[in-house]
Amino acid sequence: MNWLNNKIIQKADYILLSGILLVCLLYRFFYFGFLHPGMVLYNADSVMYFVYVDIFGGIIDPYRTPLYPYVIRFFEYVSKDNLVQNLILFQQAISFLSIIPFYFASMSILRNKYAVVIATLFYGLWNTILIQNVYLNPESLCFAGSTLMLFILVKYLEKPKKLNALYLGIFPFFLVMLKPTYLILILVVIVFLLFRFILLRDERKILYWGFIGIFVSVVGVLSYCEMNKRYNGQFVLSNIALNNTLAHITTSGAYKYGGDEEFIAIIDSAKKHTYYDVPFSINNDITDRYQNYIKRFPQYLPPTEDTLFCLNFPDTVNYPPERINRFVKNSQFTGVYFKYMLKRVFDIVVGAYGNLFILFLLQTVIIIGLYVKYKKVAWAQWFCILFILGQFFSIWLAGLDDMDRHLIPTYPFIIQIAGSFMTVLVSFLKKEKIVEVVL
Repeated sequence: MNWLNNKIIQKADYILLSGILLVCLLYRFFYFGFLHPGMVLYNADSVMYFVYVDIFGGIIDPYRTPLYPYVIRFFEYVSKDNLVQNLILFQQAISFLSIIPFYFASMSILRNKYAVVIATLFYGLWNTILIQNVYLNPESLCFAGSTLMLFILVKYLEKPKKLNALYLGIFPFFLVMLKPTYLILILVVIVFLLFRFILLRDERKILYWGFIGIFVSVVGVLSYCEMNKRYNGQFVLSNIALNNTLAHITTSGAYKYGGDEEFIAIIDSAKKHTYYDVPFSINNDITDRYQNYIKRFPQYLPPTEDTLFCLNFPDTVNYPPERINRFVKNSQFTGVYFKYMLKRVFDIVVGAYGNLFILFLLQTVIIIGLYVKYKKVAWAQWFCILFILGQFFSIWLAGLDDMDRHLIPTYPFIIQIAGSFMTVLVSFLKKEKIVEVVL
């Protein structure tokens, strides 16, 4: 093992990266060419991303942010007959190319070529990541988006320059437009910039450019929300959050305290079926829109079970958004809902993702200990941990199932934390200085 480690250390980055890319490319040819030829994955949510959007023409969808629909629209323009094949090919290419920035980000964070090679190979070969390449949803691009964010972060940390700071502030806006769950990233960047501003006085003139970038991101997000209010009646990034909340107040029983007898009666009736029935019954606007989504979806792809559910759901009354929101808020501000959401924290932290939180706790103890001893901040690792915890916050607020899907934007960050923790363990066993592989 030491011999292999020494061999890897001696190799130039371009040789190691070329070898990694070759291995990943061959495996992908095998995986998609022989194990799963012609695979296309999609669900009811995929249909919604085929919505026609034109933010400059005032055509805004209240349920899906516009970046992925614009990607689909571009490939419709290129060739509507080969839309799905071209879209998947694009996703495959973006996923493959993202291995390059992941490698260089890992070089900066992990500080050990052996660990970098293992982490990058894991990123490039992990089936959980690969399978998203043939899924018709924005998660396929989230891996590349998160990896680019990591790359921008480490580039700034290596060379704090005005342009790097500006990129660091602006890029989160594009990720939010890809998937609203990235909204927490704006807050993480603000915290990052503020702490650098307080602790590193010599860097302040550069950090102002980061604040300018984050200001552009915040204005961009608020402007999009305002457009949603103007054209769809609600100041939101995505109204999917409303459906998730309706599911939560139903499951918790807090809806009984919502103060709207008609809605309570509807939920009493609808909750006997699937948990989708309640959001669709109260927020029936989505049912009307779904009929338009499906018209743009490739007709040669057979409908899935959840797609048929959405298409066949009764078209009932479209209740005013103000009335729905009032009912939801009344239900949320109750002891029943508070206890339910508290239990969700326990179920997520201790139950579903207990092993991950143990990893985060141990790594946090390590970097705090190193700060106490050496007075140095592990900036990149703190950034990763904060973003991951922020995504868990969104999981806590999000729907009742498919939690792993909500965690997808954090996978590149989690790999970095896990890789760093492993290098710490190896250094500890070898009685080497841990600070050299963390700071």
